[in-house]
Amino acid sequence: MAEEEKAAQTTLTTTEKVVKTIFLVLTWVMIGLFTEITGPTQKDLIIKTKSDYELVSRATSGRSAGYFIGAVIGGPLVDKLGHYCDLMIAVCLDGAAIATVIVPYCGNVSLLWFLLALGGTFEGVINIAGQKIILNIWQEKATGPMHVLHFGFGMGSFIVPQILNPFLAVLSPSSDNMTETANITSVPFVSPTIGSNDTEMYLKESRIETGYLIIGIIVASVSVVFYIYQIFFRQIAGERKILNDNDTIVKQIVKVVDPATCSKGDRWFGVQVFVLLFIYFFNQVGGDRLYGKFIRSYAIDKHQFSGDNGSLLNTEFWISFAVGRFLGLFTGRYIPIRVLILIEVFGTFVTVVLLEIFARDSDLALWILTASMGFFVAPLFPSGIAWGDFHVEFTGFAITFVLMGGALGGMSYLWVIGYLYEYYGYDMFLHQLVVYAIIMVFLTIMLTIVGKRHGGRFESKVSEVNVIELVAKENKIY
Repeated sequence: MAEEEKAAQTTLTTTEKVVKTIFLVLTWVMIGLFTEITGPTQKDLIIKTKSDYELVSRATSGRSAGYFIGAVIGGPLVDKLGHYCDLMIAVCLDGAAIATVIVPYCGNVSLLWFLLALGGTFEGVINIAGQKIILNIWQEKATGPMHVLHFGFGMGSFIVPQILNPFLAVLSPSSDNMTETANITSVPFVSPTIGSNDTEMYLKESRIETGYLIIGIIVASVSVVFYIYQIFFRQIAGERKILNDNDTIVKQIVKVVDPATCSKGDRWFGVQVFVLLFIYFFNQVGGDRLYGKFIRSYAIDKHQFSGDNGSLLNTEFWISFAVGRFLGLFTGRYIPIRVLILIEVFGTFVTVVLLEIFARDSDLALWILTASMGFFVAPLFPSGIAWGDFHVEFTGFAITFVLMGGALGGMSYLWVIGYLYEYYGYDMFLHQLVVYAIIMVFLTIMLTIVGKRHGGRFESKVSEVNVIELVAKENKIY
């Protein structure tokens, strides 16, 4: 089933490939909307659940726990039911939309964790199904399209703060200058400010239920496209299937040259790749979630930004994030993936070091370096996938394995920063970023050394298609 699905995907015309990719990019926009919605609404969720940074960070880590579950489920589903990838995406978009709409009505942290975990589960399945489609469609040319696919996530992530901003609670600049006017609403709760037992006052109460509803409707609307794709997929696949069940000689050749084994046939090399990528994605996704979820809160708490300016800074990060991923379409085409991933990681490392040195006291440095951070950290995820597929073919199970690492990393990083931020100070946000950057540099150097020693599967193998055509011609199959 998986081989037939792959054969059908690779015989799409260029126009059909581009159109399918555009809709998948739109799907990643939806992922950005329903997963990053908790970043700008973090303080509002604290109000709704009457909790603090530590508890809400643990709750938002539910997304990563669900992502882990989705990755475990999605891999076998995609490998066994390859013809139903479009249906998987459609159903998961609808499920994520429903979970998103319910989130702001949660009155306790446990229920919030469950709903975010449910959304993360749907996200995990979408990730595996969508990325597998891209890899099947574009084959060795998948690096650029993979970056564009994940560019959609950045698009959704920088749009969501703007949709939500009118519905966020607005904190009073100072309780001393509060005046009793008709348009002032106070919302008392124990302040999350470290070491404080004061009650904070709000000029505008939280109305994030409306914002979450808008996001849910937008996400659900995109699922229609993939229901349509699923209805017509079997007919298209049947018309364009290259391999016939009776073509046994061709099937044997496919099996022999199947790059599901590793470049140069070294299985130990494959083990090394997957172990390193598991740790790579653990750290990469963890750092990604860390910055995206906490940059607004850090700007408000440490630098005394207003709520609007905090949202604007958060938006700046995601705009730069989207630009970084979009440029991957061009850099991935002209720069070898082994070189590209080094440039991205060292750019991230330099940015984090500068953040640690200057951004603790300088608002300007925080603004400038947040843009740089978004730009360099954005392509690390798709570059990791592209680097892995360059050396070992990424089946559904392979994508599952590395995404499990990312899910565990996202959950772990948020648990750690929630505790450190609440009890040891706001600057722990920057300190944890330094640890993240150092580990990323080490892992990328290890990946480069291992990859250089063994070479890529597209470099070391004769094209599968050419082999099939040659053998078929010699045996007069066609």
